Amino acid sequence: MLVAGVTGSVALLSRGLDALIGLVGRSSERLDAKLGDLARASDERRRREGRRPLNPITLD
Repeated sequence: MLVAGVTGSVALLSRGLDALIGLVGRSSERLDAKLGDLARASDERRRREGRRPLNPITLD
């Protein structure tokens, strides 16, 4: 009885963690897509305004 209870609890916890990991993964993919859209919009705006890109090392 005790072993079955522990096994059930561990299985439930495992399913909960799997669901949480899936949720975080989907949220991360959505955030990546939004950041990509922002980067493309920024590049387009920079080209339209005739500005050159910043050097990420020197920020020149």
